[in-house]
Amino acid sequence: MNMKLKDLFALINVEVSNDIAELEFPFHLATDSRDVMKSGAFVALEGEKTDGHKYIPQAIENGAALLIVKTGKNPGVNIPTVELENPERDLARLAALKLRFHEENENLHEVIGITGSVGKTTTRGAMQLVLKDKFKVHAPERSFNTLIGCTATIMAMPLETEILILEFGANKPGEIRELTDYFPPTMSVLTAVAPVHLEGFGNIRGVLDEKLEITRSSVMTSIVYNNDNELLNEAFKYVVKSMGVGESKDSDFVISHDVSEYKLRALSFLIAHRPTQEIARFNIKLWGKHNSMPIALAAAVGHELGLSLQECADALESFQALEGRGRVIPLGEDKFMVDDSYNANPASMSASLTTLNGVEFPGKVAVLGEMRELGEDAVKYHADLEPLLENLDCVILTGGTWREALGDKNYIFVDTWQEALEALKKFMSENEWHGILIKGSHSIGLENVVKAIRSEE
Repeated sequence: MNMKLKDLFALINVEVSNDIAELEFPFHLATDSRDVMKSGAFVALEGEKTDGHKYIPQAIENGAALLIVKTGKNPGVNIPTVELENPERDLARLAALKLRFHEENENLHEVIGITGSVGKTTTRGAMQLVLKDKFKVHAPERSFNTLIGCTATIMAMPLETEILILEFGANKPGEIRELTDYFPPTMSVLTAVAPVHLEGFGNIRGVLDEKLEITRSSVMTSIVYNNDNELLNEAFKYVVKSMGVGESKDSDFVISHDVSEYKLRALSFLIAHRPTQEIARFNIKLWGKHNSMPIALAAAVGHELGLSLQECADALESFQALEGRGRVIPLGEDKFMVDDSYNANPASMSASLTTLNGVEFPGKVAVLGEMRELGEDAVKYHADLEPLLENLDCVILTGGTWREALGDKNYIFVDTWQEALEALKKFMSENEWHGILIKGSHSIGLENVVKAIRSEE
């Protein structure tokens, strides 16, 4: 569906100049100049912290063949340029029209929308693996869970796509509803409701209300949700066409952790489909019992779309955790580092620390960044995690919230990832150790600690 610029933008009543009217719209959209693909398009967005128009030179240097800018901000360079009053929403309107075109051509069977406080990207990655052998699947390149991210994903969708997977994220009220209105899912997947982005939502009920907006889709046929999450359990208890996934025996898909010893190379558990009594074992290269839920949600979707649980399990044997999301990195014969640095909230931090405490060998180290956007209870949420730190051999806490919450405790407190790296390297050189967990909010930059330690091994 490579349309000419004049025809594509005419769909939203935007005229383009005659000299570029016959050019085809590029296959790839990027809003970060570093992500621009050769012959792709760069969309310059005005944000709260920066203005994408400042990065047009870098986008051109990286090979941009089309610029999309805000009206009045044409840089006057020798690159085809389209001006839009509101680039983000105007492009979303185009993506919505393209989605409708795919649906009307009957290739597209399902639009699966994934939302939740944690686990969206792991669920999406697992779901791609489960479905790719039976269907032609299209999904985001990375964690593209905003309006422009979903837009870029849809604009790159091949005509033959049968299953479209989208991630819906939000940090303030109204964002999930907006995504649902533009790109209504036929199937929704809800991973969890947890205290995340409380500065925007106020409290956990606000988070729940926002996540449930995805179920307002006008074309929704089924809902798959985390039945272990108390709030979601209550919300969907009596909803027709919903399927619960969890350890509870009344779940439609029941998870059983029958192997007590956690092995670094494989998280092993059973999933049973209660209505049919079908059962399969899943062996997944992921960190921690908590990651069985994203895998089970993906398997439940696969089962709903016609795959057996065993087919789902076989497909997921090759699953690899994404960088920063629970990837176990060997550091020698009996040593390892867990890269869980992409993000953190009270639920995911507790789950990851619980797993570290459960590994049965000495020399456990945790390098933790503070959890941000938790609102007025931020200090309490950090203090509540202290019991999970007490039995670790070394704890390095990055950020002022940790110091405010636990400043009277015998831990190492630092302000930056650089200081955290120095403290970690000092401990590693002076002490016996076997396992290192690195986790924190993305803005702390702890992924740099992971890279530095890997480069020295």
